[in-house]
Amino acid sequence: MGNARDGALGEIVAKVEQRVADGEKISIGMIQAVAGQRMAGPMLLFPALIVVSPLSIIPGLPSLVGLTTILVAGQVVLGHEKIWLPRWLTERCLSSRQAERLMSFLKPVSATIDAMSKRRWHALVSQPIRRAGAVVCVLVGAIMPFLELIPFTSTGAGAIIALFGLALTARDGMVALAWIGLVTGMIGVAALLLV
Repeated sequence: MGNARDGALGEIVAKVEQRVADGEKISIGMIQAVAGQRMAGPMLLFPALIVVSPLSIIPGLPSLVGLTTILVAGQVVLGHEKIWLPRWLTERCLSSRQAERLMSFLKPVSATIDAMSKRRWHALVSQPIRRAGAVVCVLVGAIMPFLELIPFTSTGAGAIIALFGLALTARDGMVALAWIGLVTGMIGVAALLLV
């Protein structure tokens, strides 16, 4: 399958929607087929958006997204060109009803994101920053199973991963800067709560 055009989140969402209309179920494998194996950004962004969406209340979903994040971001840290995921993970699917709810959430979100993001400030999405950001995503992914115990906290973790995935997908350094601000702010809040 060909890669979706970099930065065109709406185009990726449209391709996913077309596959759903053709009877295919939304899975990690389907997203990977649409985005391409070289596209780590969408492989971080889409699962994280599921956790940000109303579907975050599904038991076990944040843990599954956390595991996917660890595997994808871990390969970015190691500098892998292609993203490999185990078959048992790529075949996990959303039900038809869940897919419908997700698409109704993603369509307006992707339109807004596409209107605001563009390729700029390339230094902030360069390889060293990609790897450093991926380390943060691995750590966030690792705590997501524990966040299931506290309602809605997995949404914040999903937002961190989604914003980083968007920066990579759109190659938008301004989004990367916003991501750095979000992570710094959350670290600050956590430090205040622990003091």
